[in-house]
Amino acid sequence: MSRKPVRVGNTIYNLIMKKLFFLSGAVALYLTACTNQQSQPAGNQKTIDSPGAVMSDDHASAIAAIMKADSAWDKASAAKSVEGWLSFYTDDAIMMPPGENVCKDKASRETSIKNMFALPGVSLRFQTAKVEVARMGDLGYAVGVYQFSSKDANGKVMNETGKYCETWKKQADGNWKCIVDIWNADLPAKN
Repeated sequence: MSRKPVRVGNTIYNLIMKKLFFLSGAVALYLTACTNQQSQPAGNQKTIDSPGAVMSDDHASAIAAIMKADSAWDKASAAKSVEGWLSFYTDDAIMMPPGENVCKDKASRETSIKNMFALPGVSLRFQTAKVEVARMGDLGYAVGVYQFSSKDANGKVMNETGKYCETWKKQADGNWKCIVDIWNADLPAKN
């Protein structure tokens, strides 16, 4: 005796139609993606160090500008300059330092950086490892590593290494400023 599928309304029909609908949508998406890749002009593009990241030649100056700004920021850090440090942020920048709340305004960023530079024997240096700029040329990011040290209450040196990611935005005057900054330690600080 053969069993017939149990139907509740048009359940089997609806299931088949849903599958066909999703399959046709996936095929359409695939064909659109293939067509768009082939229609991209290859004239003034070059590939940078990450797979699939493409930029036009004029982005080289934006990358250089972000690298230069990050280098100047490191120098302000070496000089323990609170004002110098804060000058690299936009007014509405978000700063996410390790072990603290998110700083969403100038006052909280200033308090955080002042407290950091007030630590005994503090030193913070960072080196940018990679910068990329979006196709539109108005946003970019920088990633790198940092070395932080300070002394605890007993005078013992505490060393920390970590990584950071900064999001940069080109300003109306052509300069680049950081709009999001996050850094965190690789491991807990060592004595």
